[in-house]
Amino acid sequence: MQGTTWQNEFLVDTVLMSNDDQNPETGASDWIEDVVNRALKSSYGSNEETFAEKEDQEATEAKQNLTNPTDAYVRYPYPDEDESINLHDTPEAINEEGSARSVKKAIEWLAVIVGALLVAFLIKTFLMQAYYIPSSSMTPALQVGDRVLVNKLSYEFGEVSRGDLVVFKRTEVDTGNKTDLIKRVIATEGELLEISGGEIFITEKGGKDRKLLVEPYLAEGVTTQGFAFEGLCPESEANTCLVPENFIFVMGDNRSGSRDSRYFGPVDIDDIVGRAFIRIWPLGSLKLL
Repeated sequence: MQGTTWQNEFLVDTVLMSNDDQNPETGASDWIEDVVNRALKSSYGSNEETFAEKEDQEATEAKQNLTNPTDAYVRYPYPDEDESINLHDTPEAINEEGSARSVKKAIEWLAVIVGALLVAFLIKTFLMQAYYIPSSSMTPALQVGDRVLVNKLSYEFGEVSRGDLVVFKRTEVDTGNKTDLIKRVIATEGELLEISGGEIFITEKGGKDRKLLVEPYLAEGVTTQGFAFEGLCPESEANTCLVPENFIFVMGDNRSGSRDSRYFGPVDIDDIVGRAFIRIWPLGSLKLL
């Protein structure tokens, strides 16, 4: 019986080996897999249990990450960032800083505008002012539409001179309105002016010589007409005028198209606004007067 049993087992092994021999690749792979499964089972239990435990652990970790996302995320600041900055307060701080800058800029611009207006007001009141030429009474020196700059301090430190272009205020007798006029100084206080033969003769203050007034600023062929009215000067004869103290006698360069001292008499020096010293417009006609 024993011999028979041993022989039967030998036959079974022989049959198994002959079956493996028939398909050597399949038999070898199955044998390797069987060895691996036995090793895993002896160490960790079955491989199916091991994979299942691993999947459960991964699912638990994923659930924890979803529950506490901030715990799983660590923010590392950039090299130029301050780690003490509170990220939740940063937008508000930025908004407040932007508002403060806007207010500061608005205040700065307001100060600049107010300062500029103040400077312009002071300049216009005490120093200089631009004037527009509305008529042709001063041609050819000044044309219609020209703009001149008037120095208001000229006669605060100096005297009025013959040939100066002055801006003065003229009070209308009928309406009492004051208008600004620009004319040329022909004679100053104490001088005797005479118009004869279309020309002007001047006898200076304290002098006896009657001198012809040379006027290079007039257009060629221009002559000077006499007084429009008599009695315009306190001491005068026909076509003559002794300029009173603190007064000047003015005329326009366009003698036939200008209403000047031949029509309304000498001008009080106190009514002078200033001296026009430069033409600033048009730009191509910039010129000292």
